[in-house]
Amino acid sequence: MNDTAVSIEHVSKTYKLFKSHSDRVRETFHPFRKKYSHDFDALKDISFNIEKGETIGIIGRNGSGKSTLLQIICGIIKPTTGNVVVNGKISALLELGAGFNPEFTGVQNVYLNSSILGLSTEETRKRFDAIAAFADIGDFIHQPVKTYSSGMYVRLAFSIAVHVHPDILIVDEALSVGDIFFQQKCAQHMREYMGDCTKLIATHDMQVVANLCDRVIVLENGTQVFEGSPLTGIEYYTKSMHNDLFRSTCRIESSVQSVSRENIIKMPDWVQVSDNAIAGACEVVIEAVKVTSRGYKPVKVVRGGDHVFLHLLIFSPIPKKDLIFGYLVKDRFGNAIFGENTAECPTGPVDIEAGRYWVRLGFEWPEIYPEEYTITFGVGEGSDPAHHVIQCWAHNAVAVSAISPGKFIHALFNNPITQMEVHAVDAPSPAGS
Repeated sequence: MNDTAVSIEHVSKTYKLFKSHSDRVRETFHPFRKKYSHDFDALKDISFNIEKGETIGIIGRNGSGKSTLLQIICGIIKPTTGNVVVNGKISALLELGAGFNPEFTGVQNVYLNSSILGLSTEETRKRFDAIAAFADIGDFIHQPVKTYSSGMYVRLAFSIAVHVHPDILIVDEALSVGDIFFQQKCAQHMREYMGDCTKLIATHDMQVVANLCDRVIVLENGTQVFEGSPLTGIEYYTKSMHNDLFRSTCRIESSVQSVSRENIIKMPDWVQVSDNAIAGACEVVIEAVKVTSRGYKPVKVVRGGDHVFLHLLIFSPIPKKDLIFGYLVKDRFGNAIFGENTAECPTGPVDIEAGRYWVRLGFEWPEIYPEEYTITFGVGEGSDPAHHVIQCWAHNAVAVSAISPGKFIHALFNNPITQMEVHAVDAPSPAGS
């Protein structure tokens, strides 16, 4: 028995781009086949398999090739090279309103779309009430879809797509159009009622990836640059975004050289941050981090009300102004639960000279659901959000376990930093640290 739902083998897609329509005509009819176009590789040698029942996230920036890949899997366009094998019936939401006749009513489009997806009129009639109830657009289902808002379009389209009971569901950013209540409804439906369905979701929403996907594929300029677990994939994508955004405009020009970390990190329990775990402009670099109690004892388990200190060892080869420091606590799915930065602290942003510094941030651990959490550390430059540079993110650098505070709370919120200190590394350290 074949357990593979989709097999992609060395798939590439190349388009010819012309400066004008006349150049297209010239190339078509030129007696010596003179080339007036240039090639654009939308996809380059993509290979992966998807097992039946898997949920795969496809992430990447605009223009990375996500939509082209999904269209090839659906059979809408053909690859230039490579093979695609699909085992099962596909239901796809690729473009808003695709497959809908704008002059038809919602009811008529339900029957039209269902027939395109392989249902008979009798099968559609049996499922119509469930489709209408899930879409929940009221009497608008009897109106022409040209009168629909984008949210109504996606409600009806998604409802049809999932109620034809496909073997493979493909969604390309369509759910981002719906309101938050409908997005929650769709996610719950896919989790609870579509366990046997193979799902491919192309999205910029990292929360969707973290909560729904079993595996993630990252595309960059048409190339497959990562395949693996959702959390690792999100971290890879986020670091790539930060690096390209800030390193493209920030360059270090200094003769100051960094000494070895082993000679600097004298205090116990520091966790050294590897180079591949950081992102940002990296003019200021986080070299090591640790988590302690108020008495500077290492912390692995926390409960609501505990006072926690986050320590950062940072290095900057050049003087810096208006630095702010922050943290972000994430759950095991990669969802950001709480965090804060020092922009709102009474001390405000700080200025430093070239060198190595020890930064200490204190806050009270809030009452949250008992499980394991990771902590991301950050250094930014500039407190104005419109002119802010992410200097360094140390992604998921340490983990702590929260134990039950006696009540169950799980929410997104800011958690204020109540204390901040910045010391040069060669300054005396607090006793016991």
